[in-house]
Amino acid sequence: MPRRASDPIVIPDELWERPQMTQALTSRDVGTVFHLLRQYAGATQTQIAIACGLTQGRVSEHMKEGGRRVTELDVFERIADGLQMPDNARMALGLAPRIHPGVPAPRTPELKARTGIVRTAPRQTGADSSDPMDISRLTRWLTASDTADETIESLARSTTSLASAHTQVPAKSLLSQVLRLHRRTQDLLQSGRPRPRHTRELLRINADLLAHAAVIFGDVNLDHHAEQYAAAALMLAREAGTNEAFAWYAQAKTARWQDRLIEAADFARQGYEASPHTPMKTQLAWYEANAAALLGDQTRALQAVKRAEQSAETIHDSPTDRSVWSFPTERRALFALAVATRTGDPDGALQAAEMADTAWAAGAPVAPAIWAQIRVGTGVAHLLKGDLEGTAEQLAQLLTLDPGMRLTTVTRYVADLDRRLSHPRYRDTSLAVQLRAQIRDFNAAALTDDTDMERS
Repeated sequence: MPRRASDPIVIPDELWERPQMTQALTSRDVGTVFHLLRQYAGATQTQIAIACGLTQGRVSEHMKEGGRRVTELDVFERIADGLQMPDNARMALGLAPRIHPGVPAPRTPELKARTGIVRTAPRQTGADSSDPMDISRLTRWLTASDTADETIESLARSTTSLASAHTQVPAKSLLSQVLRLHRRTQDLLQSGRPRPRHTRELLRINADLLAHAAVIFGDVNLDHHAEQYAAAALMLAREAGTNEAFAWYAQAKTARWQDRLIEAADFARQGYEASPHTPMKTQLAWYEANAAALLGDQTRALQAVKRAEQSAETIHDSPTDRSVWSFPTERRALFALAVATRTGDPDGALQAAEMADTAWAAGAPVAPAIWAQIRVGTGVAHLLKGDLEGTAEQLAQLLTLDPGMRLTTVTRYVADLDRRLSHPRYRDTSLAVQLRAQIRDFNAAALTDDTDMERS
């Protein structure tokens, strides 16, 4: 008998264990998930659409090569619920588990009718809702765990240590360590039996690690990876019910370096609104200002600057806190310098650079990439004032930067300076020609001394 659209999908349990499926779920590639359902469960697009609460056209769009990707958390939830994914599949997709040891999943005729998924129902014990055995099972589930508090604390400490090392360790070397810790955390979520509070903390730790990885991917010019990791970080932070600001910052930074400036400004504003009163809140306001200034929207840029300054009045970084998420004086100076050069205020840019140099002279730790961007920005400010010699002086200092610290965020700033030097005003000037040659050599050597990030 030919299959009807209303027939249920029969999903073999082993399909969720296939490496192809695990990889598709981990990368949140819904199109491949649907293809595997068609290949191994014989599911049609219409059946998948009915089960997942989507239209057949939407399913078709996801299944096309290079087709539409899912990014919304509620759609991932709908697909996972509709396909009745087991916990290991849900967690590979970045969602919280629904079925826990000792707690059978609810089964209702309505759920089966809506999803059209056939799975073997758990054996009923015959006990009603008041049976003490239900309470006993619940208690055992709440207290049983193969993940110790010490393990969680160790992961949290390591995550903080890696964040603190961000400004001092070569990017690719640091990235390999962040990804390694992410895999350990993910393994505990997928393969272990963490208690509910452990699950929330593991989700929080993993969200922070993914956001950190996204920032570094952007630093080494892998923006596509950065975009994926930042989106995943936001989903995990929401699942954990924790601070979303780091994930929003990672998304804003990625969009800014992809020249998606409106999105970058919007991501930063959403992060600002979602952030608790921490230095990151101030940084997100400055990020909106920077993206708006690059876009040419001076009104929005100045409004964001005002929010940043108001936030900074009540929020202060500890002098000893230097991490990927901190916002010390010299980093605030960098954003102020960037906005000033984009809004045609070279004197304001030089004042911002002086603020950073004063902080370093007073003993603030030097973050090489931030120092380098300050030097480039100062060179741009001198150029805006027609002082080519001043630009040359800043570039001479920059050339000493170790290749392993020449992040994409630095080389793109330098490339902007090179573009400015190509202006007809300087094109035939021998000093400008010399500076442009130095810039090409500087960028060509970027990250060449760095460790392979795939090394585990």
